[in-house]
Amino acid sequence: MGSTMSVDQFFETLRDEQDRSRSRADYVERARARLASAASATESRKRKARPAALTLGVAGALALAAAIALFVTHAGEPGDALAFSVGEKATSGTVGAFIAAPKAHDLPIRFADGTSVALSPGAGARVLSVTKQGAHMVLERGRAVASVVHGPESRWRVDAGPFEVAVVGTRFELSWDPGEQALLLVLNEGAVVVSGSFLKQPMRVGAGQTLRAHCSEGRAELSDRSLSGSPKAEVVLPPVVPPPGPGPEARAAPSAREAQALVASWQTLAASGKFREALVLVEQAGFEAECRRASGRDLLTLGDTARLAGSAARAREAYLAARGKLPGGGRATYGLGLTAFDQQGDFATAARWFETYLSEQPSGTLRAEASGRLLESLSRSGQTARARQVSEQYLSRYPKGAHAALARQILAP
Repeated sequence: MGSTMSVDQFFETLRDEQDRSRSRADYVERARARLASAASATESRKRKARPAALTLGVAGALALAAAIALFVTHAGEPGDALAFSVGEKATSGTVGAFIAAPKAHDLPIRFADGTSVALSPGAGARVLSVTKQGAHMVLERGRAVASVVHGPESRWRVDAGPFEVAVVGTRFELSWDPGEQALLLVLNEGAVVVSGSFLKQPMRVGAGQTLRAHCSEGRAELSDRSLSGSPKAEVVLPPVVPPPGPGPEARAAPSAREAQALVASWQTLAASGKFREALVLVEQAGFEAECRRASGRDLLTLGDTARLAGSAARAREAYLAARGKLPGGGRATYGLGLTAFDQQGDFATAARWFETYLSEQPSGTLRAEASGRLLESLSRSGQTARARQVSEQYLSRYPKGAHAALARQILAP
């Protein structure tokens, strides 16, 4: 991913790039207009406040002055914290209050500098703090579409679960599923920096890129969503270390007690995200034997462990074993699709597995994600006609889903 930079360093670099690439005339003119308007409003308030202060005495005057100062702050006067409103009726926003979008339509949040955040139906968020440079928000659930206005000192931050998204000026879509512990970030313009959770260093996401991050799997995928040309993807995984193979150096088969201890140990390591080390222990205990012995649920964990350790062959072996022990194949079928897509780049095979999951699991909890991944797999494997068909189905079922933009792009004339 190139050289490492801190979030503060990124802010400075990004500000310089954006300042050089766009004219500052519009910004200066808007600033002058805001200053003139605020000065006029302040003078008017002072004239109205004088009689009241004289009548109320010192204590009353101090209280009134505090009230005026509070009003000016919430009006978004330059130099003070940004004011913001919620909803079409522009109700004054309250810092820290929970903002819930109704199930029927989007809910807009508008800031005094022109920045806007639209919460999709059912989404929930809070504005944790505001300054003259920007705001700190948290997306607690659902999807938000943001358009952040660029300024010379802009500093915005949006948290989603354990992730932090640092923003200067850009347009992006951010989704957080607390149940699946999954983040989806689509950058339409500008750039952001994402940090937190299992990410060992901040990740820069640029215009036209999409970031997927799954906390439970310890996996992040940064990819180019453009359908023209060859899409590029970068998967952040633990270092790949091949399991020990046969040879004179290989250790003898462990005893039953040793094997039992190794099984318990690899599951503990996997639960803490140490997938490479966990896979090595399974190999020592006997991978094939573990596939025969383990329950369907444990085989799902084993498949995830092998996939995230970088061993597509072992992941496939575990998932196939799980399919034989779980009703209708369970989530193992979806795991096979992920393995083909992420580890092997075999998009045609991935499409077949995602389609199998959808047919086998009519009430599966991963149907929306599997439908979106099927759409991606079909488009990347060149199955244009089928991709258009699935796009229409996806939009009818998930019109605001994470892959809705891609579906519309595929259907565009």
